Amino acid sequence: MSEKANLSDLAPFAIIHLDPRRVILTANTEAQILLGHSLSSLQGRNLSEFIYHDSPIFELLDRVSGEEGDVNAHGVVVSGPAAPKNRLYDVRLRPGPDATIVLAVSETLMRDPSDSAAGISGFGRILGHEVKNPLAGISGAAQLLLRTADDKQAPLLDVIRSEASRIERLVSRLSAFELFSAPRRDRFNIHQLLDKIMIAEEAAHGGNIILKRAYDPSLPEILGDEDHLHEAFQNIVRNAAEAASETGGKGEVTLQTAFETGFAFSSKRNARRLQRAIRVTVEDNGRGISAETRDQMFDMFSSTKAGGRGLGLSVVSEVVAAHEGRIKVESRPGQTKFSVFLPMKRENVQ
Repeated sequence: MSEKANLSDLAPFAIIHLDPRRVILTANTEAQILLGHSLSSLQGRNLSEFIYHDSPIFELLDRVSGEEGDVNAHGVVVSGPAAPKNRLYDVRLRPGPDATIVLAVSETLMRDPSDSAAGISGFGRILGHEVKNPLAGISGAAQLLLRTADDKQAPLLDVIRSEASRIERLVSRLSAFELFSAPRRDRFNIHQLLDKIMIAEEAAHGGNIILKRAYDPSLPEILGDEDHLHEAFQNIVRNAAEAASETGGKGEVTLQTAFETGFAFSSKRNARRLQRAIRVTVEDNGRGISAETRDQMFDMFSSTKAGGRGLGLSVVSEVVAAHEGRIKVESRPGQTKFSVFLPMKRENVQ
């Protein structure tokens, strides 16, 4: 190899270095323990001899060659002849020199020690089966209604059909342990995505709030996971709409997009550097958010809503982090702004 891969931030992981054919070049002590073989037994042999083909790791390996940076996934099954049973792992894949790949694996720390891979995978299969069937019926009914719909009904029926398809895709990915920390990047129009969200919220609130758009038409297509970002922005817009509807007067939500230049992003691999970013801001005229709430609002299971599960903003945080972005929250009585900044690298625009 012409140079060594940067592994300084992967010290706690079991690390396996693979050539483009997925043949093991080297493995650290933790990886040898995970796979149940010594380094001399591992070198020169294919990874598939030690990890079963149905592990999501192989799908992640297929994706890493097309990514600009790391590919990460949480709660992945790493099953093999010698691999420990009923355990989940955090996985990070990093492109190395000469088309090699660095695979780093660390056991997932779960909230409930009674959780197991078998239980979660069983839940995933049930979720996929029980949710997909009614979604197919919803989508089919919307398709039939579209044949006789008028100009006002057609856009709403299209939203129903589009949302049913999106939920089905998300369920498929979640049931395969592919969580929001592992985006599949592709080019898409951010304004078309935001318009779908706004149309859905307009329908949900029945004209009781005013939704405004202030888009920058010069924004190019961006590179990101459209389904994941849809979920993130939909959570933010829905929270804003609910806050605006509780004002007692006419609630307003404004969705704005713009370029930010000279914005500083930081990561473990790249020190703080200035680059362009796309900014999506959701502003509402609700009562505002207290400083205490802002400090913990992105934590999982933290919610101020009656009956709320506190998952929405934790999803937002995970999705934005996976896209190497940032979230800024500004709030005072009568005005709250959620601004999401997504870095625009050269590969991210066209």
